[in-house]
Amino acid sequence: MRKPEAALRILCGILDGLIIMIPIQMIMMGIFNVSVRQAELFFQFLFAVCGTLFTEYWGQSPGKYFGRLKCVDAGGGKAPILYVGIRELVKSLYIVPVFGWAACAASIAMMFVRKDGRMLHDLAGNTRVVYRFEVQRKGEEKDGSR
Repeated sequence: MRKPEAALRILCGILDGLIIMIPIQMIMMGIFNVSVRQAELFFQFLFAVCGTLFTEYWGQSPGKYFGRLKCVDAGGGKAPILYVGIRELVKSLYIVPVFGWAACAASIAMMFVRKDGRMLHDLAGNTRVVYRFEVQRKGEEKDGSR
């Protein structure tokens, strides 16, 4: 995978984390008065659930929307919700200290080493991330409108 594409994916992932983490942490710690540990656990759960729902309904998370990326299955079609859920659960494990950080580092290394640029969570969910215009172009070719 080319370096600009890899950097874009990393930035989109960070943006997703911030968009979901900041409101959840503030609500949980400010309104519900839970401990930091409980808020982190709840964040991991909601990170997986929100990522699954965003990808199921729109094919992309908010971070991928701004990066003009889309999550599809390995064949280029819409990814089934079960596989997207597995993908997002694996991705939420990257937040776990030590083990998750090592898995995240290995996943980023895989993105640079593999020709298709798939990360660990992409392999677990049998998905890949492509530019949004690639999916639209493929749909136009199937319709014969191009």
